[in-house]
Amino acid sequence: MTRVVLAAAEGGGGSNNFLLPNATIFVELLIFLIVFLVFRKFIVPPLSKAMQEREDMVRKQIEDREEAARRLRQAEERFEEKLAEARTQAAKIRDEARTDAQKVRDDMRRDADQEVGRIREQGERQLAEQREQAVQQLRGEIDGLSGQLAGRVLGEPVTAGGAGASIPTSGRAD
Repeated sequence: MTRVVLAAAEGGGGSNNFLLPNATIFVELLIFLIVFLVFRKFIVPPLSKAMQEREDMVRKQIEDREEAARRLRQAEERFEEKLAEARTQAAKIRDEARTDAQKVRDDMRRDADQEVGRIREQGERQLAEQREQAVQQLRGEIDGLSGQLAGRVLGEPVTAGGAGASIPTSGRAD
């Protein structure tokens, strides 16, 4: 069993121990501080500024979105109010139109009934006149026909003239 101890075999002994601090740590610390200060002076401020601007922009967008949502809700409420108002007004107009149509219908019916009554009266008058004319004409014809018939029955001509009509007597006494 051979064990090799590497640290002892390298020569120099314990002078190269990395756990023990030496002067390089101060140089590394100085370089770290320089890099830190450069970052803090030249890189962090623009990044912080850009991040702040982005946060401001996001905050403004959120506020704008909330404002737009509020205006949208208000517009929707106004729209609903106007729509309800328009529906109410449309119903009122529709009811008025129905009422007007009923009035027009009633007026037309009344006018038609009056016209029918007037035409009926005129027709009745015309019928009465025509009936009177027909009766007069028939009476005249009946008088003529009765005179002819009487003449045929009696064998002598008879003149029809009303009360003064001459009826020949044939010598018989009734």
